[in-house]
Amino acid sequence: MFDDELASVPKQPPRTGVLPGMRFGAAIPRATLILLLAFVLLFATLPLSIMNADPKAKLALGPSATTQGRVLAATDVSGCRGSASRRIVYAFSAQSGSEFRGAVIACEESSYYSAQAGDKIPIRYLTRDPAVNAVAGTDQNEPPVFLFMIFPLFFLLMFGPLYFPQLREVMRARQLYKKGTLAQGKVVFVRRRSSGTWPGWPGSSSADVYVSYQLPSGEVLETVAWCANDWLINQLSPGSTVHVLLPSKKSSRGALLEAYIR
Repeated sequence: MFDDELASVPKQPPRTGVLPGMRFGAAIPRATLILLLAFVLLFATLPLSIMNADPKAKLALGPSATTQGRVLAATDVSGCRGSASRRIVYAFSAQSGSEFRGAVIACEESSYYSAQAGDKIPIRYLTRDPAVNAVAGTDQNEPPVFLFMIFPLFFLLMFGPLYFPQLREVMRARQLYKKGTLAQGKVVFVRRRSSGTWPGWPGSSSADVYVSYQLPSGEVLETVAWCANDWLINQLSPGSTVHVLLPSKKSSRGALLEAYIR
């Protein structure tokens, strides 16, 4: 099968270009790729939205500066569980010279709990927006930066089992097409693969095709090649003649050329 297309493939490497089935678009349909890009955009913008809405996150991750402020007032309030607390109102001048104000709740164990009006106090503020500020050293619950790395991990966990195996096989086939040796062989048997998917998502079927081939020395060897073409898989009965691209290492997997002709 595919005799006309196979006739144009050089028998020996190096080969230029790729076959139609070796394009990355063949592994992931265009509609699915658009959906994936939409999810990537969502996972990329979600942490930014969180940081933009949370002053603590903006102050922790954005460029900041520290200056000396002064306490304007300190009053007793309730805000710390199991201990006394005070609300400290302060003022400071940013690099622009403008004055800004802020407030912080200091628990009894805080070093600023006993601060009085007129005392000096260190203030940390966001350089691009000094209205976002805090008393330096008082916020012990700054959002850990590593938590934002979880969002790309969600993307990998959701879509990795669906599309990474196909991409891996296409990349292997592209490398073998450029450097591998083309050989004719016989199908030994075909074993269906179980592919991971999520409920409601269309699954993908594929199979491992075991092919025996003969070296110029007369030695008969066997290789395994991946195939995701349902129609082709149904045509590959034991003994069918196929063409495989072979790596330099005999123990490595090959690539079924018929699976990438179209």
